[in-house]
Amino acid sequence: MESRLQILLVEDDEDDAFLIQDLMRELSIRPTPKIYHAPDGDAALTEITARHFDICIFDFRLGQQNGIDLLKEVRNLGCEAPIIFLTGQGDQETAVQAMKSGATDYLVKNDLSPETLFQSIRHATKLKKEEDLRKRAENDLRISHEELKHAHAELKQSLDKLQNAQDHIIRSEKLASVGRLAAGVCHEILNPLNIISGHIQALSLEREGDAPLQDDIRSIMEEIQRIEVIIAGLLKFSRKDEMVLKIGDINHEIESVLTLTAKEMAHQGITLNCRLSAELPEIKFDPNRMRQVFLNLVNNARHAMEKGGTLTVVTRMVKEVEEGGQHTMQPVDLDSGGEPGRNCFLQIRFQDTGPGIQKENIDKLFEPFFTTKPEEQGTGLGLSICYSIIEKHQGNLEVESEYGKGATFIIELPCNLSPGQSTPTSPGKQSGASS
Repeated sequence: MESRLQILLVEDDEDDAFLIQDLMRELSIRPTPKIYHAPDGDAALTEITARHFDICIFDFRLGQQNGIDLLKEVRNLGCEAPIIFLTGQGDQETAVQAMKSGATDYLVKNDLSPETLFQSIRHATKLKKEEDLRKRAENDLRISHEELKHAHAELKQSLDKLQNAQDHIIRSEKLASVGRLAAGVCHEILNPLNIISGHIQALSLEREGDAPLQDDIRSIMEEIQRIEVIIAGLLKFSRKDEMVLKIGDINHEIESVLTLTAKEMAHQGITLNCRLSAELPEIKFDPNRMRQVFLNLVNNARHAMEKGGTLTVVTRMVKEVEEGGQHTMQPVDLDSGGEPGRNCFLQIRFQDTGPGIQKENIDKLFEPFFTTKPEEQGTGLGLSICYSIIEKHQGNLEVESEYGKGATFIIELPCNLSPGQSTPTSPGKQSGASS
């Protein structure tokens, strides 16, 4: 024990007091405790008022006064020192009275020794230290909790205001930027595309008997038509056109895109790992726009894996749950009889084994014109258009990536239709991914 203990001994028998003080001088406590003796309760209260004590040792019987009554008076004065009672008899009733009154310990005078006294004092000081630490920690925790609640309320209010303003600004800037591009560039793209289409159609008429060539021409014309659809979607990007929503199977649209790109992926050495849940509900979506999103994400994965790799495509049902103040998505096991309902979403994941995305680029991915590709290979519009399409479906598009370990693009669409239903049964998610 580093500091010198101050002990108050309250004992009305002079012989017992002398004996107990003599025993305490033999204690193996360094530095040696300083002992104050009070012959009665009044003297004890005077001493406690005058100075701090680490331990109080009270005789259980103090003439006309009871040691328990003295303990109550001591506590009323604000003294929190541990109290050890001394008793002339070691019966159980006395022990129970002592401990119920709030004493730390009680000792029988006839059994006193330096060892028993040392053990009792050490036990009392240990309990007091633990109690002080607990009270200090609880007080600090209470203060911190109140401060944190106040700060959290202010921060949440500020963040809500900032987020609303930021979302409005970002969305406005995106639409304005893409609108300017659409007005100035899309018609320039359509002109040469129409010329190409005309030459292809002329070639088809000239070489009607060439079956292999006709197959290639059909493939080219399909791609031309797809480009026209994409351009038309780009032109509509900044306008509030109504989507053509149909009830359908999202897996079917994914499979059609994967079939279309299968040859290119095989040629690049890309292995396709496709895990599409057969238990998904049908939902309302725009098939053309959704295929545009899927194709863009597949092509991004292909560009990220120029030397081969694995593209994993997964569909499943997830449910939004709150844990510790955080909202997370957890899988819904439809095979075990679970049913999609409120806060359920259809999740689509495109995971590649490419180089991943650098941390500083994550938040910029969905901004118009941002691209990590060479200028001649990309306009930086693909992901911003994907984001807009998913947002118009009241869904969410986000990316998870650790540089050097690939990237995963995650789409979450509101599950507002159960299989066979034709009307929405639960509301969709209203917020999109932050960019």
